Amino acid sequence: MTLPTLSDFALGRLRAAKAAMLDRPDTRDILDAKDEVLARYSPAFQPGAIENIDESVLRSFLYVENNRHWSGLNRQVNRVCLDMAATRHALGQLVDETRPLADRMQPVTGIKGMGKGIITAILHVAHPDRYGVWNNTSNDGLLELGLLPQTPRGASFGERYSSVNEVLTSLAQELDVDLWTLDAVWWFLHGSEEDDVSADHDQPVVSPSEPSSKAPSAKTARFSLERHLHDYMFDNWDMLDLASDWDIYARDGEPEAGYEFRTPIGRIDLLARHKRDPRWLVIELKREKSSDAVVGQVLRYIGWVRKHLAEENEAVDGLVVATEGDPQLHYALEVVPAVTFKSYEVEFRLKDGPTFEEFSKP
Repeated sequence: MTLPTLSDFALGRLRAAKAAMLDRPDTRDILDAKDEVLARYSPAFQPGAIENIDESVLRSFLYVENNRHWSGLNRQVNRVCLDMAATRHALGQLVDETRPLADRMQPVTGIKGMGKGIITAILHVAHPDRYGVWNNTSNDGLLELGLLPQTPRGASFGERYSSVNEVLTSLAQELDVDLWTLDAVWWFLHGSEEDDVSADHDQPVVSPSEPSSKAPSAKTARFSLERHLHDYMFDNWDMLDLASDWDIYARDGEPEAGYEFRTPIGRIDLLARHKRDPRWLVIELKREKSSDAVVGQVLRYIGWVRKHLAEENEAVDGLVVATEGDPQLHYALEVVPAVTFKSYEVEFRLKDGPTFEEFSKP
């Protein structure tokens, strides 16, 4: 494992964010909630208690209105709580500090729905002075500032988190903050991006609060209908034709790794692996008509996957998904056989509801 140097540039960015976030009511709310959240959940997450944790307590923690810090954890609540006996056992090993950190994290990665955001949030609340939170937001911040540790291909989730936690604890010490506050710094830097994970990466984002005197156009209406394409494809993957051959990429401790897969050169919308053959698939989603520029973007990601994820005998293909292509795109695809194109349709219809008599029938 290679730990990065805490550069003056990175520390300067983080110190500036630390100072600026204190003027924001939303980040102040996160900081002020620390004692309340720890008082409520830390006792339940301790060794000897978490092995018998009530399902309702664990469920409640996964909702942002209760943990006051991390949104989206509840997305996996039903899967996490499906087999509470197995979940309790794994969590008991997670917080058992008599064992090496990398080893005791392994059992909990076998619980469906337990990704790095949930695992490290629980560990942090159990021992707030020793373990930082590693989720997509903090990962993006570490990556942007050149602070994400380099780990060998095939390293376990526990090994990767151990390296990340060393960086997080060092940063907290350098910034003179606790690990809860450091996590708020990452949120301040990247939280707004997490709120719109379906945005096209190469498109400027226009604030919905900007006034406009124009009535919504057909294009704007279609954009509104299609803005959840990304989540729809991920959440309903098993219903798509692609699912017969491909699985969304998952890895140890990151069951949703293939969703918005983070790389130093950008985010891959969806990353999949073939169910039978040694092949990867880079999927780029475009809500509007796609042109040849997206081919270069996909090829960039294909090159990264070949270099950092795929083995020598594994092929990497690309897929562009958009409402329609244009001649430039199709000419480009003629000479790039590794990248293919699929179009999609979004349909919205209104139909007559039941009459009162039909509705009131027993």
